[in-house]
Amino acid sequence: MYLIRIKFFIPCLWLVGSFLFVSNAGAVKLEQSEIPLNELRALTEAYYHIKSSYVKDVDDTTLIRAAIRGMVNSLDNHSRYLPPEEFTEFNQDNDGEYAGVGLRFKDSEFGLEIIEVIANSPAANAELKIGDIITHINGKSIRYVSVEEAASQFKGEVGSAIEMRVTGTGFSQPKDMQLKREIILLESVYSNLLPNQTGYIQLSQFTLHSVQEFIDAMKNLEKSAPLKKLIIDLRDNPGGVLEAAVELSDLFISQGKLLVSEGRTEDSNEVFYAHKAAPYANIKLLVILNQGSASASEIFAIALKDHQKATIFGEKSYGKGTIQTVFGLNEEAGMKITTAEYFSPHGTKIQDTGITPDIRFSKTRQKNTYNVSLLDDPQLLQAYNLLQN
Repeated sequence: MYLIRIKFFIPCLWLVGSFLFVSNAGAVKLEQSEIPLNELRALTEAYYHIKSSYVKDVDDTTLIRAAIRGMVNSLDNHSRYLPPEEFTEFNQDNDGEYAGVGLRFKDSEFGLEIIEVIANSPAANAELKIGDIITHINGKSIRYVSVEEAASQFKGEVGSAIEMRVTGTGFSQPKDMQLKREIILLESVYSNLLPNQTGYIQLSQFTLHSVQEFIDAMKNLEKSAPLKKLIIDLRDNPGGVLEAAVELSDLFISQGKLLVSEGRTEDSNEVFYAHKAAPYANIKLLVILNQGSASASEIFAIALKDHQKATIFGEKSYGKGTIQTVFGLNEEAGMKITTAEYFSPHGTKIQDTGITPDIRFSKTRQKNTYNVSLLDDPQLLQAYNLLQN
C-alpha cells in the first residue's frame, strides 16, 4: 500500500566530529539541535568492532547500507531504504515502463510460470501464453533459482537479447527462443463497454501514465455514443503516484478542494484544488472499493464522495492516509519516508480509518441476465444493477 512523491536534491556535505553528514540543501530548514555525540560514538565503536572482530570480513558498503536501512526502516511501516537495484525497480513501477520482454511470472516446480503476457510486447509477438513454463534462461536451468532472481534477468538494456527455453501446451516439445528487450508500457487501465451506455474502467494502480490511459479508455468507450454511466473499479489497487490520483479526480470535479496534505515541511503542507473543465462531471458514477483499495485509490474515491460525484460501493477501504516522498541518495540508491498525512476535501481523516462505502456489497448472489461474461463477477454485477437503478 503506497502513495509516493519523488524528489531529488543536490546533496551538501557537512563534517561533524569524525562523521560526514549529507543533507539536502533547500529541501527543508532543519531546527538547530544538539547532536548526540555519545550515540555517534557508539555507532563508530560498533562499526570498528564489526570490522575488526566479526568472524567474517564485511565490506564497508554493506555495513553503511545496513545502517541506513535500520535508520529509515525504524521510522514506520511505510518508510523504507531502497538500495540501488530496488530503487531502479521502484522507479520503473511508478514510471509505468521498463525495458524487458513483457512477461509476469509466478514460481513453478520447473522454473517460471507465465501469469501475464503484456500486449504488443516481444513475448506477445512470440506467441507466448499464460501457463507456459520457462525452464532455462541463457542456457542455464532456473529450476532451483528463486522467482525474484530469475525474473530479474528479463530486464536489461533496450535491444539486448535474452535466450529462454519454453514448454507448454502449445509446444510439442520444449522450444528455444531468443527475444530482444524493448520498452514495455505497464498498462494500469482496463476498460469495457457494458449494456445501457455504461462504461467499466478498472485501475490496477496509479502510475505517471494512468490519467492519459484513462482519457484514452473513455474516448474508446464513447466511440459509438456518449456514456451515461460509469463504473470505476479500484478493488485491490494499492495506490501509486499522488499527482495521478489528484489529476484523475480533477476530470470529474470542476471546483473546490481535491486533497489536503499536512506535514512538517513547507512543501508537504499543501491544498490541491480543481482547476479543469471536468469533462466527465455529468456522468453518473459508481466507484468500487475493497479492503485492498489504499492510498491514491482512497484519495480519488474520497474526493468524489465529498463532492457528491459518485456512489461508493463495496467494502471499507484499507485506510492508508500518509504520503511517502522518495529521495535519491548518491544518484544510485534512495529512500521513501513518510512526509505528510492527507485529508479529504472536507477534512476527513483516512489514516487507520479508511473509507466507509455508501452501499456495502451484499453476499446475496444475483443472477447475471445480461449475457455479459464480465458481469459474472458478483460484486461487479451488483454495482452495475445499482447504477441502473
